[in-house]
Amino acid sequence: MYYYSLIIPHHGNAAQLQRLLDSIPQREDMEVITVEDKERRGAGWARNQGLRQARGTYILFADSDDWFLPEIDEVLDEVRKSDADIIYFNATAVEETTGKPSRRADRLNWIMRQEDDKREFLLRHTFTEPWCHIIRKSIIDRHQLRFDETPILNDVTFTTQVGYYAERVAVLNSTAYCVCNRKCSTGKLTDDARLIAYTQVMAKTNAFNKLHGIGIYHARMMRPLVKCMLKGKITTAGRCVKEMKQHGYSCSEIIFLLAAYPCHLIIYLYNRLRYSRS
Repeated sequence: MYYYSLIIPHHGNAAQLQRLLDSIPQREDMEVITVEDKERRGAGWARNQGLRQARGTYILFADSDDWFLPEIDEVLDEVRKSDADIIYFNATAVEETTGKPSRRADRLNWIMRQEDDKREFLLRHTFTEPWCHIIRKSIIDRHQLRFDETPILNDVTFTTQVGYYAERVAVLNSTAYCVCNRKCSTGKLTDDARLIAYTQVMAKTNAFNKLHGIGIYHARMMRPLVKCMLKGKITTAGRCVKEMKQHGYSCSEIIFLLAAYPCHLIIYLYNRLRYSRS
C-alpha cells in the first residue's frame, strides 16, 4: 500500500520529463503515475486518468516540465506526521529558456508570508495551481472531484473545491518545487475555444464560491469577454456571455461587472507589483 501517489500528465519533451523523474526522491511509500497524452486530450484528462489509478493515501501533482527540489523529501516526511486533508508547501520559479528567476511563483510566495488565518484562506480559495498541494485521497473520492477536461484552466475547479471541502489544512514553509515558465503555456488565451472555456471555468468557480458563501470573486472571468470586444469578436463574445448566464449571471450583472473590470485590472497590476517587491 502506497502512502503517496504522484500524478504527472505528459505530452512531448522526453528530456524535460526525465529531469522531473530524476528529481523525485526514491521512496518505497510513493508510486509515480505518468499519463502520456498521445491524443492531446489535455492535462485535465491526463490527471483524471491518474486519479483513477492512484492507490496512495495522499495525492500530489507535478507538471512534466517542472521539477522537485531536494526539500521535497523532508516535506513528505512531515506529511507522515500530519492528519491534515491538504498540506501546502512553497515553490520557486525560473524561465525555461534562460534559467533566470521567473515571477510565476511570486503570488504563492507572498501568500506564504501572510498571517496564519489569512494564509490558509488564500491558499484554500485562491491558489488554483495543481502543484504544491498534497491532498488526502479520501477527500477527492468522497466528493467525486475531478479536473475539468478543458483546453485551459483545467485545474481551477478541482483546486477550489478541494480547498473548500478540506476540514484540516497544514502549511509547510519548505520550498520544494520549481515551476518552469514556458512561452507556449496552456494558460494563454490564443483562440476562441480557449476564450469560451476560460469563461466557463471561471463562471463555474465564481458560482461555486457564491453558493457556498466564500467571499471570493475572480474578476478574471471577464477577461475573455473584454478581449473579444476589443478585437471585434462579436460571436465569441456572445458565447462568453451565454456561459456566464448558464452559471447564474443576469444581463445586468454582466454589464456591471464589465464596467467594473478596469478597476479590477488596476488592482491586479498593483498586486503583481506588490508580490514581486515583497
